[in-house]
Parts: sequence; structure tokens; C-alpha cells
Amino acid sequence: MSENFENLSGSLGLIGCEIIHIDQTTSTMEDAWGLVSTGAPEGAVIIADVQSAGRGRHGRKWVSKQSNDILCSVLLRPRVSLASELLMVAALAVTDVANSYGLKSGIKWPNDIQVSGKKLAGVIAESKTGPDIAPENAIPVVADTIHLDHITVVIGIGLNVNFDPSTETHSAPFATSLASELGANLDRSEVFQKLLIALDAHYSKINAGGTVLPLWRNQLTTLGHRVTVVSGNSVEQNTLVGTALDVDATGRLIVQDDHGKDWYVAAGEVTVRSIQ
Repeated sequence: MSENFENLSGSLGLIGCEIIHIDQTTSTMEDAWGLVSTGAPEGAVIIADVQSAGRGRHGRKWVSKQSNDILCSVLLRPRVSLASELLMVAALAVTDVANSYGLKSGIKWPNDIQVSGKKLAGVIAESKTGPDIAPENAIPVVADTIHLDHITVVIGIGLNVNFDPSTETHSAPFATSLASELGANLDRSEVFQKLLIALDAHYSKINAGGTVLPLWRNQLTTLGHRVTVVSGNSVEQNTLVGTALDVDATGRLIVQDDHGKDWYVAAGEVTVRSIQ
């Protein structure tokens, strides 16, 4: 079944004001960056039935088969002050979708949405300072050169809808999907609409001066756990072992090491070791 997602355009809020549905692409993130130079409106969304090089964190690929899941990217132009809450907004939107189907979900810091300890979805965010910078060179969120008080951001969401984890035990051994948890396939258009509505609600809240930090914090499954955090690159890596105590106002993970020192972690690969 090939859903016509474009029919949702105009019936939603800011996010989803323009929807572009494509059958196949390398990456919706790359496509969304292409929209920036065309003057696409804030809230424009690209969704693909399949992508050959979908991007996850740390250079990983997102595994999905034709027309199984939600593979989308959203173009945003928020104020600089909202940068730290954009991934929170995206993660919370996914938990809202899962919860709407009666599933209890949580967020593994910083951006994995889980059900029963298995990965249901992942979210990423990229920004860049000018139209000539390739997406793979996107840098941490900074102000662009045109509107110094705003940033241009693309948020990518990969949400497993009808993905069958039993077919990908090697490449995605700890994955799940809405269908797998519910025991029946779902209408992707319905799931997509729920996602965009939730995204718009959370984004509208922070745009109006509110915050989603407390709500996001309450959804974190990492806090109170013994963790290992690996940061750096393939040439030089740093490893921190300790207890995930809390998050700060910008979403950094506060990890206390075995000597009682608190470390503020902005990025890294987190592995949960055991519950304290």
C-alpha cells in the first residue's frame, strides 16, 4: 500500500504545513537540506518509503524495508535559545505516539526511544551555517549568517512502524516496532499524522516560551543507572564509567564517577550497565 501523505498538508499546524512524499531516496536528511536553498517554509517535512543511506548517530545507518516505517525529516528555523530542546521535542513526540497505542515507552539518553528496553525510534538533529556546506559536514547547532537570532535545523526521525525485528537480528538485534509490540500492522498515515501533531504541540510550547525539559527528563530511562559513556572519535576515545544522576538545563547528562566527581556529558555513546 502506498499512502498519500501529502493529503495531510494544510490540515496540521506549522509542522506539516508542507509535506513531500517520495518513494525512495538516499537520505531524507539530505533532501531536507536541499529544501533550505529553495526557500521551503519552516515546518516542511520530507517522508520516504525507503532510504538507502539513512543517517543515525555516530555514522550508523537506519535499517528499514520498503513502506514499513516512518522515515522523515523536518525543517525548522527556531530561535537560538531553543536549540537545546529540539531533540527533546522530537523524542517526546515519538513517546506520545507510542503512548497513544497503549505502549509504555521511555527515552535512553540522548535520543533513542525504547519500548521494553528495545529501540523503537531514533532522532537526530543537524544544522549548518551556509548553503554550500554539505550535510555530512553539519555542525552542532549554531546561528546562521542571515538571521543571527535564529538557526536552521533539520530533525530526522526514524520510527519503526511495521518493521519485523525477527528479519534483522544481525543488523538490528535490539530493535522493535509498533506492530511487533501490538501484534498487528498499522496504517503509516495514521502514525505519521499522530507524530506531526505531537511534534507541532511540543514545538509550539517552546516557541511560546515554555519548556519540555521536565517532561523529557521524566521519560529518561538512563537516570539512576550505572553507565559507560564513550566519546571522541575512532582515533582517540574517552571512556567514563559512573552513575547517571540527572540532566542539566541544556540536556547534558550528569554522570558521577567512582571518585564522586560529576561530569557533564553533552554527547557520547551511552551503555547502561546496571540499576543502582
